[in-house]
Parts: sequence; C-alpha cells; structure tokens
Amino acid sequence: MQKQKALVLWSGGKDCNLALHWACQQQQLEVIALVTFHSSETAFRAHSKELMVVQSQSLGIPHLFLEIGEPFAQQYELQLEKLKTQLGVSVVISGDISEVHGAPNWITDRAAAVGMETLLPLWHADRKTVLQQLVATGFEVIITLVKNPWLPESFVGKTLDAALIDELSMLHAENGMDICGENGEFHTMTLNGPGYRSPISIDSFQVAQHEDMSYLNVLTASLNGDYTVPTLTKQKVCVACEKAFSCYTQGCWCADLPMIMPMENITDCMCPACLKAMINTKLAEHKLPPVQ
Repeated sequence: MQKQKALVLWSGGKDCNLALHWACQQQQLEVIALVTFHSSETAFRAHSKELMVVQSQSLGIPHLFLEIGEPFAQQYELQLEKLKTQLGVSVVISGDISEVHGAPNWITDRAAAVGMETLLPLWHADRKTVLQQLVATGFEVIITLVKNPWLPESFVGKTLDAALIDELSMLHAENGMDICGENGEFHTMTLNGPGYRSPISIDSFQVAQHEDMSYLNVLTASLNGDYTVPTLTKQKVCVACEKAFSCYTQGCWCADLPMIMPMENITDCMCPACLKAMINTKLAEHKLPPVQ
C-alpha cells in the first residue's frame, strides 16, 4: 500500500516532537516536511528559528517557513492547498492537545476546507501522561520561555524530567496553570530524542525579557557533525504561461538568476523561461547584459 504523504506543524517544542515520533511509527504515513506558519510580525522568542533549522538538519526532514497574513484563515488554506498540489501532501499532523479558550481546533478546520486530513495524536490526552511519555521516550526538552505570573525566570533553561513534572504539577494545584503550557504559560524546545541523528548543543545564549515574558535568546547552536536534509521537488504551474514546471527546496535553478526586481506583486512562481524573460526586461532597462 502506498504511504500517504504527511507534514507536521512545527514549532520545535515538545508536543510537535512527540506528534512526529507518533507519525514515524505509523506504517501508512511518510512525513516529508516540517512546516512553520508565521506572520511577518512573528518574533520567534519562544521557538528559536536557529534551533528549528538545526532540528531539521538533525532529523533529516526538510523544514519550510511559510509566511501568512490577514485574512489568516484564507491564507492558511491557500498555503495548505499549495502543499497539497505541489508536494502531494494529504495529511496534516499537529501536536495540539486541547481547545484553546474553548475555540475549535484551528488547523482541523483549515485542512478540511482544502480536502486534507488532520491527525491529532495528543488530542485530549492526559497532560501529565504526555510529559511522562516525553521523558520515558528519551526526548531532551528544555523550557525556553516563561510568562508571569505562572513561572519565574529561574525556570528558563530547565530540562524536562520527573522532578520538573512534579514542580509543574504542584504549581497547577496552586494556581491552575496548565502543566503542558497549553494556554501560553510556558514554551519549550527539543534538543534530542528519537529520530535525531545528533543532539543539539546550544553554544551561546542570553536570557532576555519582553513585557511579562522571560525567554532563552539562542545566539548559536550546533550539531556533532554535518547532516544533510533531503531536497523536496515542488510541482508548480507558471503564473505567466500556465505551463507545469518543477522547483526545489535546495539548489533550485532560480538561485543562479540575478535577484534584480521585487517579487511582491507576483503571487507564485514563474517557470525558468518566463522568469528569465522578466529578469532580462529589467536588465535591459538598466542597460545590463541579459542572462542566457
């Protein structure tokens, strides 16, 4: 039976890592990408972009940062539709545990709108069981952001273990804090675990402040060795001539062309011929030689 191609919604934290681990155990699924949706205003304080890049390298799974804007529902659906048509993805996997402030699951509604299936392996799981499973499975998870009044700055950088689970459980009993941080009380990042070919080392960092948050500002991170990530082939249709063509997540042909004009008015990619023609028009305006 042919496997269904799947993507995992990726923050780099504990829940998406556990969801990825679950997905890798399913014989009918092939996880081809980690995907992070973000707006132009996303600060990435809790979930360091630098760490997510290194996670992708260690896991050997391509990571896509996809920018979205308002209206967010339509933008999510547009990007999911592209992933479906360009990469053949039919399944979206999320580490969501429960409703946030009583709202329906966002990604389930967005995926359904474009005919994609959503899998939520942690949905409505017992919170303490989730944390215990992470430790038992061998994940190395650290707290990267805390929010007052739920947790003090001293929790930044702490590693998830049995003692920390007990601390979080006691705080839950005292003030009702969600011990998995589902309401934004704290955030995490994963440095090692099943599927990681090398643990991640945080080589330099600062603990920074922003409003009511304290967070781990990762400056540099590294792996023990060099690790490659597979190249994804995207099947696209040129917005100019409407012919089908392919592009790639690494080493794409467009990287060899001069970046001479802004692309903000182009909603999607052009094929090599049309893109070269547009670039040559711009080069001619500046009395520069054309590309061949």
